[in-house]
Amino acid sequence: MKPTISQTGTVIKLDGDMALVLLHRDKSCKGCGAAVIGLCKPSGNISNLNVKNTLHAVTGDTVRINLSKSIQRKGFLFAYIIPILCFLGGSVFGHILGKEFSLPQLDVIGGFMSLVVSAIFTYQGLRKLDATSVMTIKEILSEDSFRR
Repeated sequence: MKPTISQTGTVIKLDGDMALVLLHRDKSCKGCGAAVIGLCKPSGNISNLNVKNTLHAVTGDTVRINLSKSIQRKGFLFAYIIPILCFLGGSVFGHILGKEFSLPQLDVIGGFMSLVVSAIFTYQGLRKLDATSVMTIKEILSEDSFRR
């Protein structure tokens, strides 16, 4: 998923309901998990990002961008809730089958197998969510001083 830490940047180009934002790198970027594992460049390099312009910011505005809460909830569901529920469900199902067939290890095997299967599907769901989700402008921090 994209980082959930709010970023600030300057709108440099508008295209319909989308805006191209020049990101400002700050100390929160250096502490982000994506920066730690090398997914982005926290060394002060500047990057651009296409975001949804829900607040109708104009070129030159300094804005705060973030993922919407619904996208964050879906990511949390895919990353944590579904795998845990599948693990517990597989363990319970394995325990019931283990009692039926006199195999006490079946609860561990069932839990682990359901966790592996859920990890495959939730990973695909997270990748699809990452590909389709777009960050949005949440706040206009300062307006362009040259607005007419």
